[in-house]
Amino acid sequence: MEKTISSSEKRYKAKRIVFTVIRYAILVFFAILFFIPFLFALSTSLTTPFGIYEKGYNWLWHAIDFSNYTRLFREYNILGGFANTLLYILPPIILGVFTSAMAGYGFARLRFPGRNIMFFLLLSCVVLPGIITLIPSYVLFASVYKWANTPWPIIVPGCFGSALTMFFIRQFFLTLPRELEDAAMLDGLNWWGIFLRIALPLATPVLITQFILSFNGAYNDYLGPLLYVGTVDKYKTLQLILATVSTVRNKQYTLMMAGAIVALLPTFVIYLLAQKTFVEGIVMTGIKG
Repeated sequence: MEKTISSSEKRYKAKRIVFTVIRYAILVFFAILFFIPFLFALSTSLTTPFGIYEKGYNWLWHAIDFSNYTRLFREYNILGGFANTLLYILPPIILGVFTSAMAGYGFARLRFPGRNIMFFLLLSCVVLPGIITLIPSYVLFASVYKWANTPWPIIVPGCFGSALTMFFIRQFFLTLPRELEDAAMLDGLNWWGIFLRIALPLATPVLITQFILSFNGAYNDYLGPLLYVGTVDKYKTLQLILATVSTVRNKQYTLMMAGAIVALLPTFVIYLLAQKTFVEGIVMTGIKG
């Protein structure tokens, strides 16, 4: 009997090892597959402008040349565009995540007439493509508010939060035990104090996750800034400036790749620093429906 158990355990361990090796082999394969375009862009940005046209161009092994990066910062207002981008997206993201958290907590914990109807009406906005409201939004901001050729249409709407962000934060608040709120009320806290001093600190991983997702979407946005500030050079964002690197008549591929790498760095650094919190926040928002 002991010999049978021992042999079955060996077979079980052998299967676990085989499946582990297969699983990691698949992960490594897809990691390499997704890394190849980035490696190609980095290699292209570090070659000479005419290097990619040379016969037998080797994008893995060639002389490293930083002239594309120096030319990019010398001839284009990259730092100014980056500063404009941060100025346009950080206030609405910070305020927007906070207001979304307030709404999410209200829908998760407070009881008021029409709560479910209001929640589903807000959530229905998620399924509406943004391109549908593009023209009405432009007419509203340009004709009514007189915000044409200014960054205000980019900044102001995001300060009021996002329905999708509110939904994910609400999912987390639904998992909080009500005993925390009951104990806080016994100590004399009202709903606003419970939200600020208990619920919000506990939701830190979720808030950071939503901040990263919102930052990534707003940072890479091209159409919105093009529509509202695309004709004013001093208001242009980083994405708008990088779009001027290449023209129809002059395709500067090495310079384009250098711009892509420069634009990638902020999001890459943010995700690298907050990777653990980001994954934790994604898991926590999907616990309860």
